[in-house]
Amino acid sequence: MSVIAQLEKEIEKTQVLIFAGGKAKRMGYIEKPKPLLEVCGKTLLDLCIEYYKNNGFKEYIVLVGHKRDEIMEHLGKGERYGVKIKYSVDPPIEKIGKGKALKHAIETGIVDKQRRALIAFPDDIFLEPALPLKLLIHHLEGVKTRNTLATTVLAAAVDYPYGVAEVDENNLVINFTEKPVIKMYTSTGLYMFEPKVYDLIIDMIDMNADKALEFEQIVLPELARRKRIYALVIPRGMWLPVNTLKELERAETILSQKNPFSIL
Repeated sequence: MSVIAQLEKEIEKTQVLIFAGGKAKRMGYIEKPKPLLEVCGKTLLDLCIEYYKNNGFKEYIVLVGHKRDEIMEHLGKGERYGVKIKYSVDPPIEKIGKGKALKHAIETGIVDKQRRALIAFPDDIFLEPALPLKLLIHHLEGVKTRNTLATTVLAAAVDYPYGVAEVDENNLVINFTEKPVIKMYTSTGLYMFEPKVYDLIIDMIDMNADKALEFEQIVLPELARRKRIYALVIPRGMWLPVNTLKELERAETILSQKNPFSIL
């Protein structure tokens, strides 16, 4: 079997999970669900699905909660994208978070426990066209050579949006830097999980907890403790998080100048 044929087979074994159920509290008041906000004439969800579809991924599970009817009406079953879309609707509990939403999708059978998952968020935009394929190849390498179960995509550095100061023992500012570059490996919210991770999610996420639970705060630290997470590091500037209206405007400016879905 050729390398390309093997890669196509591994793509078929992968389901893309898109989290689209948040309330976008950091965006202030917006009428639309955050995933349906537009950048360069397309919604964040459109950009997200097109990005992964252009890398060969065809099966999607969209986890929805807040304003789910609008999202489901917009996406349909995926026909206009040339993909298949299923939905996992958040359970009717007050405080959910991504951890409970994911566990619910697994326990209800929406997530196929025999297939790996690519975890994505519509408010994370990447400017490297082939990154999803690179992630899959890198992930498979980690599974084979390092016995890992998950891979996280990390930005090598990020632009910190605030000024920072260095203060001496007399409370005098001796150095001030506006919006510095922070050279720390920063999670971009793009992950790949092997099926064994689902069991860990089921075991560690308590659906009866009186607070929202995030799998990044519970499951990923445990995988890291066991040395079962592989890292794929991308350069600074290849990731555009969209968590505020200012970041939405920045994404509009950058994408109007650059097409992240073209390799040319």
